[in-house]
Amino acid sequence: MRKFRIAVLILLVLVNSCSKEDEIRELNEIVANLQTNITNLNSKINDYQNQITQLINETTYQSNQINTLNDQINELDIQIQNYINEIQVLTESNQLLQSENNSLTSQLTELQEQIYSIQSQSGEEGIYLFNKIDILEPPFAGSLWGLPDLITSNDYSIYSSFQYFGIQNRLMYDQSIPDFVEYPAHIMNINFGDGLTIEFEIYEGFTYNEAIVIKDKYAPLIGQLGKSLRQHIKSFEFMKESVIASAQRSEDLSYANITLHPLWIEEVVETYPGGNRTEELLIHESAHLSIDPFVYGDDNWNNAVELDGNYISNYAMDFSDREDIAETFQAYIAVKYFPERISNSLRDTILSVCLNRFKYFDTLNLDLSIYK
Repeated sequence: MRKFRIAVLILLVLVNSCSKEDEIRELNEIVANLQTNITNLNSKINDYQNQITQLINETTYQSNQINTLNDQINELDIQIQNYINEIQVLTESNQLLQSENNSLTSQLTELQEQIYSIQSQSGEEGIYLFNKIDILEPPFAGSLWGLPDLITSNDYSIYSSFQYFGIQNRLMYDQSIPDFVEYPAHIMNINFGDGLTIEFEIYEGFTYNEAIVIKDKYAPLIGQLGKSLRQHIKSFEFMKESVIASAQRSEDLSYANITLHPLWIEEVVETYPGGNRTEELLIHESAHLSIDPFVYGDDNWNNAVELDGNYISNYAMDFSDREDIAETFQAYIAVKYFPERISNSLRDTILSVCLNRFKYFDTLNLDLSIYK
């Protein structure tokens, strides 16, 4: 019995021992699982810390960008304010200039009224008020060379367009013969903004490209002539030789032609020491065709010449029945439309010998508005 009890006790001890080992094993497994969880949590914590660090860095970068943009905005605000200040200054300056302009306009109006008053009191048009000079002889050898360079290439031209019609025969004046000869020529229509058209007849000895150069040079110059000077011109012909210009017409003006020699113009007219006289040459020759036929023989013209008692040039006096008008007309345009381009003394000289001729030209009601 005693041995039995001892055996039971031993058995109980063994059973309890096995139970404790199981508990220990279970506890160890739990500890191992917890350690694994802790490791995983630590890994997540590291990840979160890395993300926090990255976000902090990004926030710092964005904050720096924001500061930079704010600085730029401040600079732009300063520039805008500067521009506003400049606009204000310019506005004030503009208002001041406008006020001065109004004052000058008012003064100009007063001066114009005084001029009109003087004109009314004098009984003469203002452009013909001058200091009379006693001149016994014509003041110039020829008005083309004696008067100043009046029209320039910068003055307005009414030339608008052209059409080329190829090579055709035309009756042309050849001064080397001298006679009218039918020659082949480059034919062009030169059109002007006032509705007039003039034919260019450019001798076939010029190439097509040379003909275009001639057109480009002379069409705008002819477009500077007053409408009444172009009105009766049928054509301009261009010849090769170095010969002076001329104008030819029939009695009924069905043929009314000006002959130009570009080589002579280049050698003599354009290089004249007193300035290029091409525009003035065109006025002279155009007057032969558009003014001469309607004036020579008119009693009123003859009376004006007699009242003036002199001529603008020796050329006009020596050939008074065919050169007086053309020689005088350039001076007429100078005094009436470009008085600021001639001196007062020259103006007095011209009017002292041509006043009554000028008044006669006024009665013709010529369209010279291009010069205004």
